[in-house]
Amino acid sequence: MLKDNLEQVIAMGTSTSYSESIYDARKEYQKLSGEIYEDDKSYESRMAMFLEWYVFDRVDPGKDLTILESIINENRETWPQFLLEIYEGFTTNVHGLFYVKKIRNESVSVVNLFDNEKYDVIEPDAKLHFNKNDLFEGRLVPYQNACHFTGNFCFHPEKAEKFIRKQIDQVCINQIAYKKELIRKNSQLADDNKVLHKLNAKIEKLKSKLLKSTSESKTTKLKMEIAEVESKRTDLETKVSHLKNEIKLFIHERIVREGKVTYNLLLQKLSYMHLIWERSRQIDLEDIYRT
Repeated sequence: MLKDNLEQVIAMGTSTSYSESIYDARKEYQKLSGEIYEDDKSYESRMAMFLEWYVFDRVDPGKDLTILESIINENRETWPQFLLEIYEGFTTNVHGLFYVKKIRNESVSVVNLFDNEKYDVIEPDAKLHFNKNDLFEGRLVPYQNACHFTGNFCFHPEKAEKFIRKQIDQVCINQIAYKKELIRKNSQLADDNKVLHKLNAKIEKLKSKLLKSTSESKTTKLKMEIAEVESKRTDLETKVSHLKNEIKLFIHERIVREGKVTYNLLLQKLSYMHLIWERSRQIDLEDIYRT
């Protein structure tokens, strides 16, 4: 069951082996999202969301790994394959601000406002948990070839939507630029691979001619031409290899790591605003959801 697997990984991530930094992590998290108390209405869900952030999102700068990634690496040789696949799937989780587009009997269609990706999410009690046009913080995980929410949410008031969308537009500026740059890099890689394919074809054609050649001068000329083309191919293969590594690093550092940090900062900021609203309904909403 998904719930069991999620509880298991959170338990492992907060066990003695990984709990050394949990106190500092909580202070770091609540610096933006607000300190919570047991008598807060949303105490349990907020604690659960903190633990998810701690295990799934927070990166140990010394290892450049999340706790979840560390757990997987340490158990890779001992876990059965099916369990390894479940937890590796969890590393692709999507922590976002979701907007409800459509509700069905056992699923809900949402769009992540950070990147406008749409998801059909399995949710047996969809009509009990969601309303159309709800805007909320949540986390999606893949499980058994489908998308599921972890079950911990922060629903923002409808009147805050305009403010939240403006905040999203601001924090997404860099990510939009990065994605354009990634398209450019991938286009360059595709062009280089096309040239590489042509060089390989040319070498094969020249070698075929060489086998059929009976003229010594022509043979010498063909060998020189083959050597020249092979040299170009080697240089291009090196360039392609470097570009592939550059793209991989760019995705990891700029789109994945930096993107998560940027989005989490906004999520925590909005979570704090929601906490104030939850505690102080007598304050005008526009005085809470503001820069």
